[in-house]
Amino acid sequence: MGYPWIGRRRERAVLRICERHLDKVLETVDALKEIVYSFVTGNEEGVKASYEKLFKLEREADDIKEEIIVELSKGPFHPIDREDILRLVVTSDDIAAHAKAAGRKLTFLRSDGLPEDIKEGMKKIVDLAVESVLRLKVAFDRLISSPKEAIAEAEKVERVEEEVDEVRADLIERVLTWGDEVKLVSRWLLVKEVIEDIETLTDKAEDTADVIRGLAVLS
Repeated sequence: MGYPWIGRRRERAVLRICERHLDKVLETVDALKEIVYSFVTGNEEGVKASYEKLFKLEREADDIKEEIIVELSKGPFHPIDREDILRLVVTSDDIAAHAKAAGRKLTFLRSDGLPEDIKEGMKKIVDLAVESVLRLKVAFDRLISSPKEAIAEAEKVERVEEEVDEVRADLIERVLTWGDEVKLVSRWLLVKEVIEDIETLTDKAEDTADVIRGLAVLS
């Protein structure tokens, strides 16, 4: 039968803080997109400025996460409610962490000599990452207003993640081929790791969507 926890005042209040957290997570992924686009055009100052922005946003997201944890510790909360909300915020916080990891690696790289198809692939995969988190935010908003719609929106996050998997596989193959050509192990390896971080970011978005789906079923 489930339990109508979303309708209770205290749980809804904490979910509003979770909403702020997810907004901040989305901002970190937007900042990562700025970094990638600056990187592929050779704008090193743009990479640096956008990474500083991302770093600040990720810390702000972490602060909001801590605020939620403090609220959960105050009670009264049903243990299941507390566990669900904690899982939601911790999983979504991983999105920002991987965005930060990808952005940091790009500050160590230059794009000169990087094949155009790899540059275009990096832009495509980060565009999809932004889309996945945007769809995640819609699913979360529906969780509060219309849980049944949240389930459908969460499934859209999964579809984007599947597309990212395809783009990532093709892109990694091209990076490995390029790596054989240039023999600069540290360089192509970092590019590969950036792509992996972005793919993992979308995996975390899907994991968060799964949490939202579960909460919607129980509401």
